[in-house]
Amino acid sequence: MALGPAGPLVVAVGGGLISAFFYLSVMFGGMGALILGYLAPLPLFLTGLWLGAPAATMAGLAGAAAVLLGTSGSMLVALSYLVTGAAPAILVVRQSLLARSREDGTLEWYPPGRVLMGLTGMGVAALLAAVILTLGQPGGLEGLMRQTLARVVEPAFRMQGQQAPDPEAFWVAAVLPGLVAVSWLVMMIVNAVLAQGALMRFGRNRRPAMRLAELELPNWLAPLFAVSVAAASVVPGTLGFLAVNLALILAVPFAFAGLSVVHVFASSRSARTLILVGFYMMLFLFGWPILLLVGLGMIEQWIGLRRRFSPAAPGQEDE
Repeated sequence: MALGPAGPLVVAVGGGLISAFFYLSVMFGGMGALILGYLAPLPLFLTGLWLGAPAATMAGLAGAAAVLLGTSGSMLVALSYLVTGAAPAILVVRQSLLARSREDGTLEWYPPGRVLMGLTGMGVAALLAAVILTLGQPGGLEGLMRQTLARVVEPAFRMQGQQAPDPEAFWVAAVLPGLVAVSWLVMMIVNAVLAQGALMRFGRNRRPAMRLAELELPNWLAPLFAVSVAAASVVPGTLGFLAVNLALILAVPFAFAGLSVVHVFASSRSARTLILVGFYMMLFLFGWPILLLVGLGMIEQWIGLRRRFSPAAPGQEDE
């Protein structure tokens, strides 16, 4: 079905309004609202990967305006929507739809590894900005995290007639910024994959699937990750806090590289579906296989496990 002259604009604005509704649904509470909030970038990705980056930009602006109206003019909430949802979606759409012609006339699309690194870079930039902006706070960003957690749990302890724990007892504050950034990264990736899959299902996609087997990370990432892990282990204070959270964020690309190894390994076995289902069940039930994925991603970076498992067909793996 072809869109009329005003069709792209209508779709873009509609996508932005749906995204804003999902984003604001978390204000109502409940598990369903949280799920809708998690899917807030999905309409932006659907719009952009179908109609292009200008449509994604229009959808993001429409969504920000709707959030602003829905929160009675709260610029902070609207800015949060732009920074955490609209801007990353626009970036991913723009980079994903870049292509150049090869000598044989076929298109070479922007590599999925670089798209992933662009998102990772945004997470690192947000962490650095937060650390810099809180340098004047007692204890810096880590101190602010501890105080915030103490204020959040204090009412619950007060209702039970107990004294709230000292802020220093909240060890999770030392890794909370990194965990938030990792959660955000996964949210954006999941929504982008869902959008591309839906568009391919209905024949509306502009670019082919971004296959896991095509995921390539830059060579400098492994040394940077290793330095971050080492610094997190030995460096105290603000630099150590920055290093441990930086390591958490940089682990995400390696986790997806490790996941590509699992998929390529499974594709060369007759029980492909059983292997993948079993692995994903372990991943969601126990969590610790994430460490395995990061390790596999590091090994893949060094010796190329995927080539060993599937030397003749590195591009057959699905998303």
